[in-house]
Parts: sequence; C-alpha cells; structure tokens
Amino acid sequence: MTAEALLQIRAQLNLLSPTARLPLEILVQCFEHVMSYVLSTRGSSFQGRRDIHQFPFRPLITITHVCKRWREVALSTSALWTCIDDERPAQMEAFLARSQHTPIRLHLTTKDLLRTALVLNTHASRMRRLDLTIHPNASFIPPILQFEAPLLECLTICSELNPPPPLEHFTMLLFRKRQVNLLALALVGLGPWLPGNCFPQLTHLHLSRFLYQGRAENNTPHLKQLLSNTPSLQYLHVGGFGYDITLEADGRDVIPLPALRDLTFTDSMFLPTLHLFAMLDLPKDVMVRLDTSGRYTSTNSGVPQRPIHSREFLSGLTHIEVQLHDSYDKNEDVYLIAQGPSSGLLIQAWHMEDERDTWLSQLTTILPMPSIKELHVSAYNPGGVLELLRQLPHLTTLVVNINEHELTALLGGSGRFLQELYERLALADPVLVPQLQVLEIHACTYRVREMARFVAMSEARHALGCPLHTVILDVDYDEEDERDQSIKSAFLAAEPYIVKHLDLNTCIGSPSFVTDERWKEDPEAERWWTLPDVEPTCF
Repeated sequence: MTAEALLQIRAQLNLLSPTARLPLEILVQCFEHVMSYVLSTRGSSFQGRRDIHQFPFRPLITITHVCKRWREVALSTSALWTCIDDERPAQMEAFLARSQHTPIRLHLTTKDLLRTALVLNTHASRMRRLDLTIHPNASFIPPILQFEAPLLECLTICSELNPPPPLEHFTMLLFRKRQVNLLALALVGLGPWLPGNCFPQLTHLHLSRFLYQGRAENNTPHLKQLLSNTPSLQYLHVGGFGYDITLEADGRDVIPLPALRDLTFTDSMFLPTLHLFAMLDLPKDVMVRLDTSGRYTSTNSGVPQRPIHSREFLSGLTHIEVQLHDSYDKNEDVYLIAQGPSSGLLIQAWHMEDERDTWLSQLTTILPMPSIKELHVSAYNPGGVLELLRQLPHLTTLVVNINEHELTALLGGSGRFLQELYERLALADPVLVPQLQVLEIHACTYRVREMARFVAMSEARHALGCPLHTVILDVDYDEEDERDQSIKSAFLAAEPYIVKHLDLNTCIGSPSFVTDERWKEDPEAERWWTLPDVEPTCF
C-alpha cells in the first residue's frame, strides 16, 4: 500500500472523530478561547525586553499540527495571529501575513532599527497596540514614530539605555499630529523625554525612570504640559521621580485632573514628589499612594514647600493614622494613612531620626487637612506627635499607641511621652485640640505619677470648658497586685471630670493599623500593563 493511500485512509478516519464534525463557527470559537488564554498569561511588566515582548505562542502552533482541517481553519482565522513580536523574524512575517487586515498588537525591539521602522510604517494603519523596547545599541526611538496610526490605543516605550542619551529637545510630537487618541501610554527609562502631544482620551499613564541622578536637564515644564494635556486621565503611576532635580514652579501652577481615580508614586524622593503633587488639582474621590519615597529632604534643599491645590480632595479626609517605626541604623519608616468615605492618602517614607519631627510638624502645612476628626498615632517619641496635634484643631478622637522597645523601657518606658502629652493637653493658652472628646492610650508601663498627671489634665480641660467625654487606658495592669491597685485608685480620681465613660483595661492590645479594601489594587489600573509590585504597607 502506497504512502498516499495511507494518508487518504487516515484522513477518512479523522473525519469520523467528534471534533471533525464540529461546525466551523464552533471550532473558530474554541481557537479564539486559546488566544484569550495566551493573552491572559502574559502582560507588559516593564521588567525588560523578554518579559515585555515574548508571547507564549506554543498553544497556537499546537492547534495547527493536529489535523489538516484544524490547520486550514486556524490559518484562515486572522484574529488568532494578531499578537506579534520580533523574537523570530520568520515567524513575525508569517503572523503578519496570517493576520491579514485585522488590527494587531506589535511587540518590537530596535535591535534592527531599519527592519523595525519598515514594519511600523507598513502596518501602522492597523496597529491596536505597540510596545517598543529600545535596544542598548540603538538610537533614540521617538524619531521613527512619525506615521499615522488611527487605531492605536496603547503605546509602551521601554528603554534599555542607562543612562538615556542627551537630548537637544525634551518634547517631540508623535504620529505627525498634535492630537493623538491613545487610551494608554507608558514611558520607561527615557530620561527627560516626554511627548508634546495632546491626549484627550488618555486614561492610563505610566512614567518611570525618567529622571536620573547626575543629569542636569529639567523637564518639569514638559511634565506639567503632558499632564495638562490629559483631561480624561484616570490612572497615573510615576516612578523614580526627583533624583538630583529641583522642580521649578510658582504658586500659579495648577494641573487639573478631574477624572483621576488612582495616583501612585514609587521609588521617588519625598519633597519633589510632594511638590509635583502640590501642582495637581484632584477630585474628591481619588486614592493617592506615595510609596517608599526616599529620604526626606530638608527645607534648605532648594525644593520649596507649599500647600497643595487639591482642596476638594483634602476636605474629604476625616481619619488619619500615623506610625513611626525606628530601626537600628537610626532611620525611621514613617507611615501615614488618611481616609475619607471614598478617598484616601497613603504615604510611606523613611527619614533620618533627626528629621522625623520636622516632617510631622510640616505635614499639615504641606497637606492641610481641615476635616480630620480622628487621629491614630503609633510612636515612641512625643516630639513630632505633639506638633501634629497642634495643627489639627478640629480633632475629636485621639488614639495613641506608645511603642516601647527595650531602650525606652530602661529609660522609664512611656513616662516621658505621657508627661509631655498630658502637659500639652492641659494648657489654657492655647488649648490643644479644643474639640477633643475621645482619648485612648495604649502603653505597657504605667506609674502612679503618670496617672496623677492624667487626672490633672482631665481636671484642667474640664475647667476650660472642653472636657473629655470618653477615656480608655490600656496598660499592663493586674488587679491583684497592690501597686497596680493604687494605679486604679488614682485613675478613678478623674471620674468627676469625664463626661461619659472612663475605662481602665488590662492590655487589650494596641490598635491595628491596617489598610482596608479600598487600598487593594484596582484591576482596571492594570488593564494595559502589569504594574511593578508595590510592597504592602504593614502596621
């Protein structure tokens, strides 16, 4: 029997299988589900060319080698071949041909710049998405993006050049026209370069590694121009901002972002970040996260400090939590969460120990929060906390957790902190937090002398006409211990000066500083890219 006859018999047998009897439309849908799987297992992550530009094509190749009918159907279904990279030039050409006139997603490098330019110019009219990686040996990429791409929704440019090349011009118009209807734009590692286009429909903007240490260029005006040209922006992610760069601005700089839903800064210097933040006019319902923002820069650094313009956003914040966590290298992690019914501000930064009080004392000058009613603070040193209280006149609830490590315990534990706190709260001119009603203190060690100061403070505030309504003290307390019984007796002496409730607890535990559901990553923020992992804030 000849080989041809055997092939005919095998073909006839294949026709008897259930999959061979599937209608063409059903078979195409099955193949399209394979394509959906391919897309779901891969996202642009900005971590390098291999992560960004390689698709897992093996499932698609496999279905073309099952049988003749499957191969014919798959090769004639143009939608299956629309995700194309240049890892293998022959495969890229095959996919471009198979995709016919269907909109495509291109993932290219500039290793062979002439070939890349040819592909872009030939297929620009049907590009839905374009991801470009600038090869270390290639020239700067924007000059080759001078073609019309009417269907383009997402543009990602990721550079492997470090540092980026010096530029004669900071801005350049992409795609030959001023207005570009992109929905998403990501620029990674392009130094100070920013496009000068207007993006009226842009909803997602990712900028990272665009300011470098030791570079003198100042692209602040162009950054402000770019943000001003994105009126529909909803998600803004900025990384690596502020290295050795002084922002130039005046009090008239305001960048309205009325549609913004999420703003994130990562790996950036703190004051330059706040300075840029100060230029933004944000809506009331927005989540702002300033993560691991580098060392605090003092006011002598040349970076001016001024209140931010987002009054509507700040007015919606009613609850604030602050935690100061010391480390062995004399640095401190500072965490701040301010929340409202549908908005939030999270700041995570580290400072030298001697900068902490400055940071807290200036916090509400830079970020005035007139509606704050509740403050939770966890610290081991009273200085900055007391300065913060002085700037929150409408506070009604104060919860203090005193972090007592071995050193503070040896020096007398929470005594110094509580002494200064009670003395300040008892002052008549001016009255500190005059609307304070609820006071909750968590401290492991407590002595009779601290209790006497507490009673004196309660009496003083009662006499001033601003008495406390509810007081809860959570201490290491044992009712059977004779010394602790004297603490309780001293505590109850404040009862005549407390309006509603006075409670002494036995180590119920410090309050948990946790982020709620609103701080979980919004899936829509990663519609176009897998964003860099942000270390979760732990309290």
